[in-house]
Amino acid sequence: MKSFILSVFFLSLFSCGKEAVQTVPVEKKIVTVPYDTTAVDSFSVGATSVDVARRIKISSLKYQDSLKKTALKLEEEKLLNRAKEEKEKSDKKLAEEKKKLDAEKAKREKQNAPTENQPSETPNQP
Repeated sequence: MKSFILSVFFLSLFSCGKEAVQTVPVEKKIVTVPYDTTAVDSFSVGATSVDVARRIKISSLKYQDSLKKTALKLEEEKLLNRAKEEKEKSDKKLAEEKKKLDAEKAKREKQNAPTENQPSETPNQP
């Protein structure tokens, strides 16, 4: 019985071994499309792809130019707004300084002016 179990064990051990699998190299074929894939302008009669490319280039240049113009206009407006704000700030500062000077001047005048309620140094005799 022992020999039977041992023989089954050895037989299964050798039968389950890995064998080297041989692979067959497969060549990849380049598939070519049997029809023409060039772009054709379907919107206008007789137009070629060169004409379409030229139109696109011209329109994109015009578009880029218009973007540059709007960017310049926005920048100019920002500069004008900054200048206006700075001018308003300087005007406010000048107005505040003028108010302060006027207030100080009025204060000095009040201090220097004689008051009516103060008695005079020489008494009036009737």
